[in-house]
Amino acid sequence: MSEEDAEQTVSAEVKPTLEGGTYEIIRQRLLNQASELKNKVQQLDELRKSVFGSVPMSLKKAERITTEHNCIPRDMIRAVGDTFIFGYNVQFGLKTSVQISDVFAIFDYKDETFHPLDLKALKSGQFEQDFANLYKYYKETKFVKFSQIGPFLFMVFRVGKNVTDIKTFKWAIQNGELHYIDNRSDHEFVFPDQYQFEWVRTHRDLHRFGEHPHVSIEDIVFVECIGGDLTIKIEDNTDSGSGILSEEVEFKDQTLDDAEIFFAKIGQIILLKIRPFQEKEFRYFVYNNKLREVHRFDALKDACCILPEGHGLIVPNGYYLINGEIKIFDNDLTEMMFERMVSSPNGEDYMYVFYNRIKGDYTILPYNIISQNVDNPIYCNGFSLFKNGELTYFRMDEEPQKHHVAQIWQTPFTLEEVNSETSKDHFLYQIGNRDVVRCMAECSEILNLATRDSTYDELYIDLVKRSSDVVESYFWIDNDGLNGIVDSLNQIKETAGQAIDEFNKVNRLKKEAIERLKAVEIKTKEIFEEIRRSEFTLIDDYVSRLAELRKVRGEIISLRDVPYINLEAVNNFEKTVSNKTLELSESCVEFLLKEESLNPYRNHVAQLKDSLGNITKVTEGNELVENVSEAGNELEMLIDIVNNLKIEDSTQATRIIDQITEIFTSINQLKVAANKKIKELHGVEGKAQFAAQIRLISQSVVSFLDLCDSPEKCDEYLNKLMVQLEELEGSFADFDEFIVEISDKRTEAYEAFEARKLSLIESRNKKAVSLVSSAERILKVISNRVEGFDSINDINGYLAADLMVEKIRGIIDNLNSLGDSVKADDIQGRLKTIQQDGIRQLKDKKELFQDGENIIRFGKHKFSVNTQDLDLTILSHDGEMCLHLTGTKFFSRIKDPEFLETKDAWGQDVISENSDVYRSEYLAYQVLFWLEQGSSISIEEFLKLNDAEKLKTIQDFMAPLYAESYTKGIHDQDTLKILEALTTIYKAQKLARYSPAVRACSLVYWHLFCPSELKSLWQAKLEAFQEKHTLFPGLKLNTLYVDEIEKLISDFIEEEKIFCQSLTRESAEYLFHEIANGKGQVISKEGAELLNGFNAHLKKINKELNYEKSIKPLENYPRNKYLVIRDWASGFIRSTGNEELIQYEEELTSLLLLNHYDTRFIVNESNSKELTNMAGSHQVIVDDCYHLDFHKFQNKLKFFANQSVPKYAKYLELKSKVIEEGRKDLRLTEFQPKVLTSFVRNKLINEVFLPVIGDNLAKQLGAAGDSKRTDLMGLLLLISPPGYGKTTLMEYIANRMGLIFMKINGPTVGHEVTSLDPSEAGNAGAREEVQKLNLALEMGDNVMIYLDDIQHCNPEFLQKFISLCDAQRKIEGVWEGRPRTYDLKGRKVAVVMAGNPYTESGEKFKIPDMLSNRADTYNLGDVVGGNANAFKASYIENAVTSNPVLQQLSNKSQKDIQTFIEIGETGSREAANFESNYSVAEINEIVSVMQKMVIVRNFLLDVNLEYIRSAAMADEFRTEPRFQLQGSYRNMNRLAEKILPILNDQEVDDLVIDHYKSESQTLTTGAEANLLKFKEMFSLLSQEEEDRWNEIKKTFKQNQLLGSADQSDPVGRVVAQLTSFQEGLGSIQTTLEKRLTPKKTKDLSIDLNPLVEQLGCIGEKLASSMTNNFEGNLKKNEQQVSLELTSEINNKFELIKKEILNLKDDIRDANKEQKNSGQPILQSSEVEAKFKKLNDGLTNIKSEIEKFPNDELGKFKDEFENQLNTKLEPITKNIDEIKKLHQEEWPKELELKGQQVDKIERLIMEISSLVSQKPSSVPAILRGLINKYDLDSKGTPEKDASSDQAKNDSKLKEVLERFKK
Repeated sequence: MSEEDAEQTVSAEVKPTLEGGTYEIIRQRLLNQASELKNKVQQLDELRKSVFGSVPMSLKKAERITTEHNCIPRDMIRAVGDTFIFGYNVQFGLKTSVQISDVFAIFDYKDETFHPLDLKALKSGQFEQDFANLYKYYKETKFVKFSQIGPFLFMVFRVGKNVTDIKTFKWAIQNGELHYIDNRSDHEFVFPDQYQFEWVRTHRDLHRFGEHPHVSIEDIVFVECIGGDLTIKIEDNTDSGSGILSEEVEFKDQTLDDAEIFFAKIGQIILLKIRPFQEKEFRYFVYNNKLREVHRFDALKDACCILPEGHGLIVPNGYYLINGEIKIFDNDLTEMMFERMVSSPNGEDYMYVFYNRIKGDYTILPYNIISQNVDNPIYCNGFSLFKNGELTYFRMDEEPQKHHVAQIWQTPFTLEEVNSETSKDHFLYQIGNRDVVRCMAECSEILNLATRDSTYDELYIDLVKRSSDVVESYFWIDNDGLNGIVDSLNQIKETAGQAIDEFNKVNRLKKEAIERLKAVEIKTKEIFEEIRRSEFTLIDDYVSRLAELRKVRGEIISLRDVPYINLEAVNNFEKTVSNKTLELSESCVEFLLKEESLNPYRNHVAQLKDSLGNITKVTEGNELVENVSEAGNELEMLIDIVNNLKIEDSTQATRIIDQITEIFTSINQLKVAANKKIKELHGVEGKAQFAAQIRLISQSVVSFLDLCDSPEKCDEYLNKLMVQLEELEGSFADFDEFIVEISDKRTEAYEAFEARKLSLIESRNKKAVSLVSSAERILKVISNRVEGFDSINDINGYLAADLMVEKIRGIIDNLNSLGDSVKADDIQGRLKTIQQDGIRQLKDKKELFQDGENIIRFGKHKFSVNTQDLDLTILSHDGEMCLHLTGTKFFSRIKDPEFLETKDAWGQDVISENSDVYRSEYLAYQVLFWLEQGSSISIEEFLKLNDAEKLKTIQDFMAPLYAESYTKGIHDQDTLKILEALTTIYKAQKLARYSPAVRACSLVYWHLFCPSELKSLWQAKLEAFQEKHTLFPGLKLNTLYVDEIEKLISDFIEEEKIFCQSLTRESAEYLFHEIANGKGQVISKEGAELLNGFNAHLKKINKELNYEKSIKPLENYPRNKYLVIRDWASGFIRSTGNEELIQYEEELTSLLLLNHYDTRFIVNESNSKELTNMAGSHQVIVDDCYHLDFHKFQNKLKFFANQSVPKYAKYLELKSKVIEEGRKDLRLTEFQPKVLTSFVRNKLINEVFLPVIGDNLAKQLGAAGDSKRTDLMGLLLLISPPGYGKTTLMEYIANRMGLIFMKINGPTVGHEVTSLDPSEAGNAGAREEVQKLNLALEMGDNVMIYLDDIQHCNPEFLQKFISLCDAQRKIEGVWEGRPRTYDLKGRKVAVVMAGNPYTESGEKFKIPDMLSNRADTYNLGDVVGGNANAFKASYIENAVTSNPVLQQLSNKSQKDIQTFIEIGETGSREAANFESNYSVAEINEIVSVMQKMVIVRNFLLDVNLEYIRSAAMADEFRTEPRFQLQGSYRNMNRLAEKILPILNDQEVDDLVIDHYKSESQTLTTGAEANLLKFKEMFSLLSQEEEDRWNEIKKTFKQNQLLGSADQSDPVGRVVAQLTSFQEGLGSIQTTLEKRLTPKKTKDLSIDLNPLVEQLGCIGEKLASSMTNNFEGNLKKNEQQVSLELTSEINNKFELIKKEILNLKDDIRDANKEQKNSGQPILQSSEVEAKFKKLNDGLTNIKSEIEKFPNDELGKFKDEFENQLNTKLEPITKNIDEIKKLHQEEWPKELELKGQQVDKIERLIMEISSLVSQKPSSVPAILRGLINKYDLDSKGTPEKDASSDQAKNDSKLKEVLERFKK
């Protein structure tokens, strides 16, 4: 293939199609849907034909037209009525004149035959003259044709050789006759326009110039006749000369405007009329823009018409449809002209007539718009179309003849539309046949599109559009009678839409494939052009060009994998490039054979070697390696070229390869050297670069962590870092030492971000929890505030504008921003609940509360209200700390050992004060310690402040210590006084501020027990510290040194045991300061005085020597010496009688022991002060005076701070913990009654339930005031079906009265629990409920015990409450494992029980009589007293909050609600008077909803009443299955949610029905029966459902009868069979009732099969009842009695047999006589009499069965079987004969009311009742009587026998008496 050919191939567009798999799926789906649509359209067509009639086009017969002369016929035409004129030409020969009869003949068309008529219709004098003149003056005159134009008939004659040489005779058709006009109307005879469009000639403005210019036709198709061919293109691309059609032209060298080009645009079709330069004939083309295809269509030359509905074009010899279908009929007819078009009345068929003026040929093309084709084209020389649509035509004979064959066809082209006899009420008739046909035609077009074998660009778009157009244009298409045509159209539309999406994808891919192919084409052309221009003087030229060719060849090969690529073009390209490569390779070999050919490579490699020594950077080395590799690649290509070429001289190939290999060797050596150099440089540069990258990543970690303010950002930035680390790892993959560091950094970053993420999540959660906690506190405040308002407006105003409420809303927003919408919704709901509860409580306060807030009225009674919230506290009770429930008698001893260990703190009220320490002391101690630290202010600075500043300092310090309960103005003032004294003493005492014992301990250790080396070391260290402190003031204490000294002193105390361990820390501090100071040991004023006093005292009493003598032996025993001296010092101090000096005992001892007395170091400041005018009160303050002893103060407060404060804090912590655990264990929140937000205190509750409940509570709790009863007792028992608010109501009452609501869940307790001992409960749930009950008893006051759903509880369990509900008010219980007797007399305890006896478990609802006698019982689900209206209104009132429209009424007055309900019920607004303001729109909307609520309410009331009625009925009295659907408040609320003002009544009914359909599904097996019963209640049953409901009731009654009898009881079995017998009679009655009506006399079908079968079974059952064995021999009299009874029964059956035979005969006779006379013979009364006899027979059988003895007494089986079967056999045979009446007529007047059958039914019920009393006991009773009475005795039943037994005995005694006979 040449390059130009390749280029042309690429530029040709590939027609887009769908992918194979997708196409097949869509194709198959469309075919299936089209098939379905086709069937439905065919059904529509059949329906249309049945409504409007149909006239198909068919050949009826062939007939002959006979003329007077031999002639050649030319034309025929219907003239008037059914007559037609036949025109012909006769060979005249020698005849000189031509008569009218020589050219025309008139025939009458009748009965499909032609009858000749005379020519009187044409006999007109003027016509005859003109006719004669025509033939006279024009020798070549020939008749040509007839033509009817409007009301005129033209006879056309040709008078010359040309077709235009004509003369015409004009006739007018008037009043059914022909009237000659003239012969001067030749100009009026014209053919219509041969083209129903105009050809447009192109001009220069439409020319598009370029390399391949063309003419643009509407910018859709492009035409040119240059370059030697006529080309039609569909792309405006002048770069290419290719198109979708190309034909050679005769004159090659013509220009663009030489050709004559015409066009016409008809919708999506463009017609082209083209005559290239110097050609004689035009060429015709048709281009379809949808299909983007063009066809040569020269049939356009003569004429062209546009088909209806835009279907396409029709030409004389064919047609072209818009869907691309083209049809050319195979005939030789040319130069045909369009003459006329005829349409059928229904618009379905069109007939196009074309005429050849030369030969006189006609072409008739009938087109059907539904099938879109021409089925039977007709070619003739003349035709005539009659009114009835019959068409007759003939073909011209070659030779003149008299007899001319004409065919007669039936066509749909009638003058008037043919209609069938179908009723004109049919909806299609109202639409009209034309619209139906047009719709079917469009559907057929859709079918054609859907079933096309090939697709085009807009096929599926057309499908969508056409489908939509049909659905939208024909409103009637979705009529139910059309079998869902609209559904099929919508399915096709949907499938086509899916195809469009897929088609767009395919087109996009194909476009991309073409673009890629073109890109390769351009690149290939550029390479070829570059090769053409290259001189190839260097080997590099060859190598680079070959490389480019190899690369582009690889790209071309890769194109094969591109979807929808033109593989042929790709292969051509690949082949072209391959050839070019081969050609250039051969040239390259020739060049390589030259010695100097490889010199450029040798020089290049040499240059690279020289540059190796200049490399100083890794990048330079990499660049060198790249250059070396590139050179190597080029040499490899040369080797490939040489290897792939066939070189005949192998030495030449070897020489070339050797030269290349030599250069390769140098390249390899250079590459190794370069890599070695790079590696050396990399080691140096890599480390620096890696370190920089790692530092950058570390900085990024820090920066990113700072930016992470949410968990999501943590993940985002972590991913960025991971990518950076991956890139870094890839960059340094060759350095193993760096990989480990990167891995560590990755782990470090991951852990850091995970930690940050967890921290943010925790922070978010903590914040959310904190917000919720804050919200709970605020909500509590809001709730308390709302409860205090006096009007609804105040509540709404507060909730709308208060800052606390805004804070809550802000918290909700914050929670939503944190993503915690659950908590936000909860808080928002609680805020809304507070508003609703506040409004409800306010209304209750105004309407129920009296005499102040704490008195509430229920009915006529007032009750005190408990306002104390239920909470758990800790109180001392009987000398022990106990948990106590506020408002109750509940005390529970605390057993927590940790809590008991804090007993010392129990008496402490606040953490800062106890009995020994005044809280101002503790505050002063804390402030002093704070001043000692000197962090903010030092003691010296504090002393310099004035009193106000000092007080301000103290107040600022105590401000955050609110938990310590300081009172401003009292404790701060006292603290100031104490602190001033403390700081003064502290400052003056210096180191003497340390207690005497501390100083003594330090000095004794230092001087006597510290090793000398250690002492020297510490002296040096501390002196050095002091020197440093002098130069660099700072911390006065080195804690490290103090810690070490503390350890030394602690060891000393531990070893010597002469000081307390508590002194170690202070001793270490004192010793640190003392040694560091280095001036001498400080001595307190009191210590110096005591030392002087001690010495003076010894001197005074002359005991100095005694003292010295006592200690001298102990010089080497310092410990003992210290103890002895301390004894002396202690004795001296105690001898003074001053107890305050005892604390200086250790100091005096150390002074005596160490003899370090030095007056220079005596502190003269006193250790104590007296403070006056103290403001506080405590036992340490006496007469407003406070004595301060610094050392005692320090010791006391130190102990308090270190011991008492932590202990009290722990006490508080444990107290909170114990209380919280107690709350959880006791589940207090469950006992606090809460009013449901949906609760409405409606009129029924106000006027009915609250008064009656108030009466009961007055007995149980006692009313408030002087009239309170002291004999409290009673029980409130509430019953109702589920969903009537028993629990809700009692919880509301408990809430309003402030009672603890202890709800015990009956289903959880279960039927197995019978004891109040929790340990005996069978499961954890039951155990917990019993525990709650005991807790309520343990509370013993202010509690309502509410037992819910007691139908699930055991009566024995309920019996435990009997004594609690009477005046004793006692009950036995178990608490904490110990049995208790609870005496609740006089306590505020109410007992309420609630149950639902109407559920399935209601069968166990057995409340003890003694308990029910003590109860006031009320049914909340039924009308109470005369309050029916209130009960009805309560349904709507309770549902107000559930409906969004009525919800606003929940905050309005009850009067408004009642008014709206009244309007909804009556529809009258005349007396409406609202307390609140409503707009007219609001009133209308509320009334609309209320009216619908009333409809729903009425439904539910009826359901509720039926539910209660059905549930209250005993099973043995039921005649239909139990009705279990409920109509409770709960159902009303669920339905109210869905009621909208826009609903109509029918939609409301449907809403209720749908609701109960869903409700019935929960009943499983009872769903069907309950739903049918519901529909029966409201007359909603269809006929099929009614039959099914009757069948269910019938089966139910049968099961009731059979289920009551013992299957082993023969009497029961006989009764069952008699029941079936009765059903057989019932079926006769039903058949008669259904089939006999006064209006009809059709045959009656009576099926007696059931009656026959059941009678046959009776004998078998009675016979088998005698088969049981009996022990012993029967006496003769027993057999005799049995045989008598058997005989009587047989007689009764004989009677039945006779009656049935009589009935059979009567029926037969009556039918015969009626057939003869035509009048009814047998009347209804007669039939009733017949049935009465049958009924009497059954009655007698019943009486005998009652006498029949036990089957064990009857030993007459054989006799009975033989006799009974003998009797039954003729009955069965005769009844079989009755069945033959099945097809006989029955008198039409006969009516059967069913009275006799009703009697039979009552009879069977009596038998069933008799047997069901005690079926299993009958044999036992008989045996007992036989044993009891001797057959010869006359005893009587025992006196003490039960009444039932006595009745049975007396009844059966008669049987025994008969045995005696």
